[in-house]
Amino acid sequence: MNRFTVYNENTQEVIATGRPWPTKDESIPPPDMEDGVHLLLEVNADKPTYDQWTEKLEKDAVVYDVQAGTATQGWSAVALTQAEIDARTPAHVEINGIKWKTDEASQAAFSSMTLLIDKAGMADTDMVTIKDALGASHNMTVAQYQADVLVFGLHCYSQFHS
Repeated sequence: MNRFTVYNENTQEVIATGRPWPTKDESIPPPDMEDGVHLLLEVNADKPTYDQWTEKLEKDAVVYDVQAGTATQGWSAVALTQAEIDARTPAHVEINGIKWKTDEASQAAFSSMTLLIDKAGMADTDMVTIKDALGASHNMTVAQYQADVLVFGLHCYSQFHS
């Protein structure tokens, strides 16, 4: 069901929002509307794509377009503060520019991946892909993975015993 904003074009003021059309049929103008008062269809603009780790969505001011008969809610992607980024970033350790998640599930996953690499007999030059704490994929050789996962494991072990 459509919702409408009651808008006074003369004073450029919103009288009410979220209202249904006052009659059963939206093609029939409501009776007794003052001059300059319009019912504007409430429209939500598409939200822009954004990086959830470094940006957030904020509502823009509603655009009242009497000619089009719409009250459009827009959105903008704005940069997060460093404090907001830190609060959204899962616990991790950074090794060679990659943020390795340190939760128990991630530790188990990296342990399982290491076991699979060993059991499969993968060569040091074979490529593997891991996802970092922010969900980005990183390709590396098995040799680099093994070196990094050793640093990761030592970090996790030291955290467990601290």
